[in-house]
Amino acid sequence: MTPPALTADQTSSPVLRSPGYELFIIVTTAMSIVNWVFLVLPFDFGTDIDGLLIFMDPLLTLILLIDFGVRFRHARPHRRQYMRHGGGWFDLLGSLPYLHMLRLFRLWRGTQAFREYGTRNMVRWFVANRANGALFLVLSVLLIVLEFGGILVLHFEVGQPGANIETGGQALWWGVVTIATVGYGDYYPVTGGGRITATVMIFAGLALVGVFTAWAASVFMAPAPADAQPLVPLGSDSSAPDAGDQHAAEQMVADLRAHIDHLEAMLRRQRGASDS
Repeated sequence: MTPPALTADQTSSPVLRSPGYELFIIVTTAMSIVNWVFLVLPFDFGTDIDGLLIFMDPLLTLILLIDFGVRFRHARPHRRQYMRHGGGWFDLLGSLPYLHMLRLFRLWRGTQAFREYGTRNMVRWFVANRANGALFLVLSVLLIVLEFGGILVLHFEVGQPGANIETGGQALWWGVVTIATVGYGDYYPVTGGGRITATVMIFAGLALVGVFTAWAASVFMAPAPADAQPLVPLGSDSSAPDAGDQHAAEQMVADLRAHIDHLEAMLRRQRGASDS
């Protein structure tokens, strides 16, 4: 996972190196905030959905903690600027349990970055980096399918004759096993709606395996070049060639002109010989 890297003059607007990764973090942050709202407010779901949301929270929190660690590592040698002016303290505190309100800053900054770099640039990046983009896109969908699949199976299964998925913990465990295509068989749906939900989750797991295999192959077989340039904000002047590229272009033009002059001289000699 390659998060945006901070530069000395861009601590508040970091270079967006991987929009797919940022999308995954936005989805994770949004899910954690929504889950927290449903847990805090007195909603009566009628089933043990609260238990499922409680079990999901540590997973989402762990992802955000790992995200902060990766961002802090890639902020070198400007880590102090990242913590003071780049929102590092908000990232850290918002990643801790029971501080979900501070995760609103993460959500706001992520959506701002996408607006800053523009939809067209995002589409171009996903087209140029299909394996990386598809991996994070599938991971984002997978988190959503895992949670909502558990909620749906609880809705269909709880209270039905012969049902064995009746708590949030059981639904989440069944969802993980189903998406992983392991199929222990200790928990399984007995209703039509539960089986349709299981089918969707199985296909989501197969998609994850296929996309991950393609991503791993692209990483090991065709690694990105070391001089690959990150995405830059719209309207920036970073698209201008540097001094080395400009010198190489001028040298190429000079060589082409020399070849053209040589060809013209040969044509003149041939014409003079034919006239004589």
